[in-house]
Amino acid sequence: MPEHACCFTSQGQQLTAILHSVDCASVGVVIVVGGPQYRVGSHRQFVHLARALAGQGIPVLRFDVTGMGDSSGKKKLFDDLDADIAAAVNCFQQHCPELEKIVLLGLCDGASAALIYAHRDPRLAGLVLLNPWLENRQAKAKAQVSHYYRRRFLDPGFWRKLIKGKGNPVDSVWEFGCTLWQALLGDKGAGQANDASGNSYQQRMFEGLRKYPGRVLLVLSGNDLTAKEFSQQLAQDMAWAKLVEERSVSRLCMETADHTFSTRQAKDWVARQTQTFVTSLRE
Repeated sequence: MPEHACCFTSQGQQLTAILHSVDCASVGVVIVVGGPQYRVGSHRQFVHLARALAGQGIPVLRFDVTGMGDSSGKKKLFDDLDADIAAAVNCFQQHCPELEKIVLLGLCDGASAALIYAHRDPRLAGLVLLNPWLENRQAKAKAQVSHYYRRRFLDPGFWRKLIKGKGNPVDSVWEFGCTLWQALLGDKGAGQANDASGNSYQQRMFEGLRKYPGRVLLVLSGNDLTAKEFSQQLAQDMAWAKLVEERSVSRLCMETADHTFSTRQAKDWVARQTQTFVTSLRE
């Protein structure tokens, strides 16, 4: 499928994108990159995803946000990408005027940015959120205890290192104790949906999901602390749990996948799930 570079402006900065074009397509995907990544993604995951979708008749635009990759300007925080995302969607429609619906797909804080923005743009028919970033200290500690420390303490290699004097048992026990204390004690934290300030990115994600009228697909990795933390947040925060249920958010999990779906099997799986979701929006 044809691929070509294109540029557009956002708040006076020039942003760079790659368009995977498809003729006569009614639904397309804009990829919002998360973390310190540019449009290729870790392990070339977004290149793989875009080409897989384009091969199935779904056009894709992947772009560098302000200050990243080949885009100019000073790097923005992930919760300040509304202007960049809006400009990317504009660019996508200009190059593919036949599009009737657009889906935003993001990974980690790119997914968080997409959720914060989506309710403001009526052109968006769907969201695909891969391991969204929803930090909460207690949820993070619980995820570490259940996901990281359990595996670590059950690993014979860990104990062999300690016996041979290659590790520091005092530091290990202290680290685990602090994490367990945080998991059990917790606090109100910045991640609670009822944050009184109303300005935290967690609260803006919550409000974004509440106000967004389109369909949402949540994709989680089984071997990822960010995904575990998100799941813990849903389990301990009734407001989030109720909202996800009320909004009928579709949820999928690949138990063997890591944070960036780095294996070929995981990449192919994400591509298939995204294709199925996007195709359903044509109806």
